[in-house]
Amino acid sequence: MVFDKAEVAAALDDNVDVIRSYLEDDDDLVERYQDAFRRLPEMGDASELRFDLSSSSYPGALPTDRFDSADSLVIHHEVSDAWDSHEAVNDWARDLLMDVPMLAVDGSEIPPTTQFNVPLAYVQAAWCLNHHSPEGKLERGREGRLLGPMDVTRSGGDNGGDEYRFVDSSLVGLERYDHEASLLVERIEDLAGEYERGELKRRPVVLYDGPLVASFANPKRPAVRDRYLSAISRLLAASQHHRIPVVGYVAGTNAVELSKMTRLLLQDELGADRTIPDARVLAGMMSPWGDSTVPFLCRRDGSVDALTVSYCGVQYDFGHEIHFSYLKVPPGEGLDRLEFPGWMLETDGPSGYADLYEYTLDVVRAESGVGRGYPEVLQQADTDAVLDQRDRQQFLRLLQKWAETNDIPLEWDAKALSKELRRR
Repeated sequence: MVFDKAEVAAALDDNVDVIRSYLEDDDDLVERYQDAFRRLPEMGDASELRFDLSSSSYPGALPTDRFDSADSLVIHHEVSDAWDSHEAVNDWARDLLMDVPMLAVDGSEIPPTTQFNVPLAYVQAAWCLNHHSPEGKLERGREGRLLGPMDVTRSGGDNGGDEYRFVDSSLVGLERYDHEASLLVERIEDLAGEYERGELKRRPVVLYDGPLVASFANPKRPAVRDRYLSAISRLLAASQHHRIPVVGYVAGTNAVELSKMTRLLLQDELGADRTIPDARVLAGMMSPWGDSTVPFLCRRDGSVDALTVSYCGVQYDFGHEIHFSYLKVPPGEGLDRLEFPGWMLETDGPSGYADLYEYTLDVVRAESGVGRGYPEVLQQADTDAVLDQRDRQQFLRLLQKWAETNDIPLEWDAKALSKELRRR
């Protein structure tokens, strides 16, 4: 049976009025939130607004002291006003990025081998370090990890024993996440050593492809949730301990922290309305290229309070340390979200920058410009990390050959074998 395009098209036609009404209602709500966002700086300073929000444990966001010196949530990137082509973006970015080492890591996975009588999986992480040097120095590497039966299965017994185990594919995602974070920590430690020895001309910046606030782990089992939070906590601790900036880069974000905060502050006006993505509100308030927002402290949910870890003999707590801002880099109308630890706001930046956050923001903005809307170094890491269908087929063939060579009784599942024969 094939995908019935006519049936789907007919279903869309049947719902055209509902969808149109939703979008029209959304536009009106966006305008109301935009008006509220514009009035926020007039409602009080950061400490006053934080007091007004103190009755809520998780108000979404809290203003930082940067809020006091801003007359708008949006900070205009004036340099871009004179640009009329992508070549102008590249020229600006090339000069700004010169000799700034930028590191990125991304990962991929091969799901458990349900085709066989033994479940095995594989995760892979790739790192890319672009030195942005005149000679074009680019370092890259890949590290993989084989996941055995106990890594990809969990107990289904009544008493938590191992009398019955079943494949849990979500465990592969957890192992991949942990693998990426561990690789980033290792590379941060290496970079810190090189920077301290004077082998790097400028301070490195690390890009993590995803959020630092791991709310996605909340619905998971406690043991799994804890491992996710432990992995990201180690990354944050390594960043702070070694004073290497790390940014969680979230492309096309749907986060609602600012909308939630504003709704709480303006209950009489917005209390009966739903929250909508911050990016949906902010996009229309920004100029075409490079604008960002004032940084805010993230107070989304309990996952931020669970970011604690011991690293190099020091106990770290990041419950009130994860900040965020939004960045607009074309093409497209969507915004990207930058999440970063608060110590960057409190650390002096290099010459020309008030602090390390401003330096890092400019570097990330330039790298995104070079990549035409998405950091080029992240694109390279993604390309190196990806495991496609051909890789998965080769993995299966390798397992079969290995089993034959080592006299391992590896057998095809009957259903999987039937599918394989029919698709040849």
